[in-house]
Amino acid sequence: MNLLVFNLAMDADHSVLGHTTAWTNEIARRCNHVSVITMCAGRIAVDENVTVHSLGKELGRSEPRRLLEFYRLLDRVFEERPIDACFAHMAPLFALLFAPVAKWRGVPVLLWYAHRSVPPLLRLTHLLVDRCVTSTPESFRVPSQKVFVVGQGIDAGRFAPPGETGPLYETTAISVGRITPRKRLRELIEAVAVLERDRGLGVRLELIGGPATPADHGYLAALRGDVAALGLEHLVSFRGPVPFTAMPPYYHRGALSVNLSEGAMDKAILESMASGCIPVSRNPAFAALARARGVAWLVPEPGARGLADCMAAALERSRRDRPALVERLRRIVTEEHSLGTLSDRIVGHLGQLSEAARGRDRGG
Repeated sequence: MNLLVFNLAMDADHSVLGHTTAWTNEIARRCNHVSVITMCAGRIAVDENVTVHSLGKELGRSEPRRLLEFYRLLDRVFEERPIDACFAHMAPLFALLFAPVAKWRGVPVLLWYAHRSVPPLLRLTHLLVDRCVTSTPESFRVPSQKVFVVGQGIDAGRFAPPGETGPLYETTAISVGRITPRKRLRELIEAVAVLERDRGLGVRLELIGGPATPADHGYLAALRGDVAALGLEHLVSFRGPVPFTAMPPYYHRGALSVNLSEGAMDKAILESMASGCIPVSRNPAFAALARARGVAWLVPEPGARGLADCMAAALERSRRDRPALVERLRRIVTEEHSLGTLSDRIVGHLGQLSEAARGRDRGG
């Protein structure tokens, strides 16, 4: 197949969206050619059969200019080669804008969406695309027979357990992701204080990620104030955002990974599991996975004290039988959420949609 892919960024070093380059390349290895239209571009690192077209947000282009560029690039893509199917990765707006062109040209559209929010745009786009895929049942909250659960896409070759660890590894917890109130990082900092004050456990916490909005910057400042007020400067570190390509060693900095995000499965949880960390999380998708796979004890009770209790228990169990636990957790990722398996499933859906579209054309 020749595919058209929509996404928000093509930048191999992007701290949040760097994985889209890996996804695109893996999908392209199962196709003839992939043409990408992206909102913005950074460092391009794609296979030979991938062509990237940017709308130019990185150049400061206005929204009206980017809208015109979207349709200009569509014309260019269709002039270059026939397109069999379209994959819109977390880009419902692009799928919506493409809908009249897709109908005119007979190109089926597969939408990937994995997030806790259900904006009106998603509901409208869902009606117009041919099929939707998502990572877990909790990640797409529009009831529909169009929706298929296909797992996340974690590169288990890139994210693997460390060969050796540093002296502070067993008493360090990491938290990876955007600095935002939705991550409930204030509660995590309070849990570190509870561990030191009530249990005498000096658990180091490394926060790896950065703010994205003015509100996030305010939240980061408040978190720094909390750390100072609690006297935790010797335990809590703010590492800032890290390029996707540089992330693997950061997962090797601590035995625990803590993630309190809500809604959709946070890929950082699965990346940490593949990297040898013991995850502690109330994320609903992770909680469902943990209960199904017999590790429900990794889901903490509510509040900072419940989180502290779970972190202490995880550290203790990690010291007792870490190799077997790490292998078990990594196997969950490789069996259910590997990048190769996800790509097979996505291309399988695209192939079915393309074949159905050709059948309709022959019937017409």
